[in-house]
Amino acid sequence: MKKRDVGGFFFGLMFFMFFRISSWMCSVPMWITLILHFTVGLPIFWFWLTLVVWILAGVLRYLLICFARWGADTAPNPPKENKNPYSAKNQY
Repeated sequence: MKKRDVGGFFFGLMFFMFFRISSWMCSVPMWITLILHFTVGLPIFWFWLTLVVWILAGVLRYLLICFARWGADTAPNPPKENKNPYSAKNQY
């Protein structure tokens, strides 16, 4: 597989976190706890806890993707000799 010159692990992590933060649909629980803090008096601890859980979920997801890609970086199997006499003439 071709080696990329741009970035690396930390560049990819920052790039992923930018899109993670920009996806506001996933951060709804965090905003709800912040609104509840100002309206009902919920401790701000719950806002920070949901923020940390939201960021950790994103980082763990990114690490899982990196781990899956790392496992797929193996070299392909070398071509094998065709021993089938009926298909030997159809090789390209």
